[in-house]
Amino acid sequence: MKWFNFILIKLTICLVVGILIGFFYRISYTVVLTGGIVGFIAWLLLFVLTDNNTEQPIYLGITTYGLMIFIGVLVVTFHTRVNQQHHYVNKVNVGTSQNIKIEVYKKLKPTRFYQKYLGNVIVCGTKKTSGIVLINADSTQTINIDDMVYASVKFQEIKPALNPHQFDYKSYMQKLQVSHQVFLNSKNTMLLGQNKTLYGRANNIRKQINTTLKAYSISEENLSVINALLLGQRQGVSKDTYKSFTTSGTVHILAISGLHIGLLLLLLSGLFRPLTYFKHGNSIVSISIVLLLWSYAFIVGMSASVVRAVTMFSLFTLAFYSNRITNTYNTLVMSAFILLLCHPYYIFDIGFQMSYSAVFAIIWIKPLFDGLWQPKFFISKKMWDVFSVTVAAQFGVLPLSLFYFHQFPGLFFISNMVIIPLLGFLLGLGVITLLFAYFGWIPKVLYQVFNQCISWLLEFVQFIAAQEEFVFKELSFNNLNMIAFYTLIITVVLLLKRFNYQRLVSVLCSVIFVQLVFINNAREATSKEFIVFNQYKATLIGEKSARNFQYASKNLTNTQSLNTYVVNEFIQSIEKDSMKNIYMFKDKHILVVDNKGIYNTSFKSNIVVLRASPKVNLERLISVVNPELIVVDNNNYKSYVNRWKETCLETRTPIHITKEKGAYILK
Repeated sequence: MKWFNFILIKLTICLVVGILIGFFYRISYTVVLTGGIVGFIAWLLLFVLTDNNTEQPIYLGITTYGLMIFIGVLVVTFHTRVNQQHHYVNKVNVGTSQNIKIEVYKKLKPTRFYQKYLGNVIVCGTKKTSGIVLINADSTQTINIDDMVYASVKFQEIKPALNPHQFDYKSYMQKLQVSHQVFLNSKNTMLLGQNKTLYGRANNIRKQINTTLKAYSISEENLSVINALLLGQRQGVSKDTYKSFTTSGTVHILAISGLHIGLLLLLLSGLFRPLTYFKHGNSIVSISIVLLLWSYAFIVGMSASVVRAVTMFSLFTLAFYSNRITNTYNTLVMSAFILLLCHPYYIFDIGFQMSYSAVFAIIWIKPLFDGLWQPKFFISKKMWDVFSVTVAAQFGVLPLSLFYFHQFPGLFFISNMVIIPLLGFLLGLGVITLLFAYFGWIPKVLYQVFNQCISWLLEFVQFIAAQEEFVFKELSFNNLNMIAFYTLIITVVLLLKRFNYQRLVSVLCSVIFVQLVFINNAREATSKEFIVFNQYKATLIGEKSARNFQYASKNLTNTQSLNTYVVNEFIQSIEKDSMKNIYMFKDKHILVVDNKGIYNTSFKSNIVVLRASPKVNLERLISVVNPELIVVDNNNYKSYVNRWKETCLETRTPIHITKEKGAYILK
């Protein structure tokens, strides 16, 4: 791997190691800063004392890499906002009512009950503070970007995942530097006016564009796709539409990322090409393209994926027009290095991981396809380029995609071969349409053509998504599988690039590694568990025995928790059973009391599960049954649950409420 010898790549790897150490092992800011200063002084002394005419000694290299690891730890510690002295967590008593002032700067995808935003907390009581908070605004409160909000609220912890293997929203928000949430309504909130920030100006531009598009009676579905495709706003995309794009393997076009910015760069390069024939033309073109790319990033909201892509392609542009592209890998890694220095939490962003994996795979693997076939005709050459880029990128992101989403769209190459060549045309046409829309008028022909293209795009995506037999869903795939498959892909590509005995052995070893991972997964799946899931207004009880799962449910309409558990636990067979009042698990008797309130007292029950709001005297039940634990699922009236908590407190009986503590798991 010649590319591994480049110093910048090694430094970036050390930076990533430092970021991971700093994130998973909380280290005092003073300790990290002191260590960094000492490390820098040591490195500087060694560098000065080293003879430049001789080969660099190994201890200087070790010191350099160690210093970069320290920098990684320092950067992530510095960017962890709760470590900062003025963060609201360190200034107020979280959990008590506070008078706060928030500056709203970003809108998130809404839920059924709340509009969601991110805001900076600038005042708590009389104290100046900092820190980002998640805002939940109900239907009685209207909030816009740049609004200054005064509210009397309690900071509340964001709830973690309440079912096994469920998406952990709390962990996700922590990686966005959001530690708490507040709930706003018309009674506890007052708007103080608006600031004029870049976020607000960009939001006003998008509003103006949407107002014009709505005046032309564009459908809600088409409008949501336009906002996602060109303006980076996916909040309005319906679940069905998003699912169609996911199933067809084209969901990446709904998030403005490297593909969009790369195509936009090609369009701008073609537009400005005549200027390159003039004196200083290359400098003018490169600066103009970079400015336009960052202007576009500003308009679409400066999301992480956009900033990532624009940074990467800005470096490519400057290097290309200054004739300084010496190595594509270095340019790619330099963009990642800069981004991670400025925002180390990008390393945990799925989009960051997938975009860099895809671009790296294209650069590294596509030459293999170029060597297989070199078409002579223009159309066949372009089709082969699209196919090879699509497949190479898929190799780069496949293990990550299986790990995060547990599905594989079998027709991805067909959908992408159709959409990617047309996406450049659609982006160019869309940008022109949006420019007209901003000024309040769109030529009729332009609007009709653009709207029809969006409709055709949706119809094609929905057609591909309808071929469900080609979509492989609910694939069990964990982090060990991901590492093993990446190892296999890397060793196979290395062997194809240059065949020798050592590389053949490495491929065979990686195949054995993959098999050992599957054997290990099968061995670990032999455990037994009894689970009471946390289901809103429903009951779900299951028993896992090795790779078999038997469950019973009442009023269950959302099966996501069940499906997620089955996939991540490598379950092979699943069976639905009727709800029972008595369960036996190992040496434990489990009594389930439902809305009928009838229970058997002829034997001792170790655990009592209360579901469907049974009208029972819990104190009497405890005195008769004498359980070790009371489990309350999320299918009970809130008033009942509060009364049961008081009873358990008085009788000193442990209680597990799934709505508060998550699913109850007995192993």
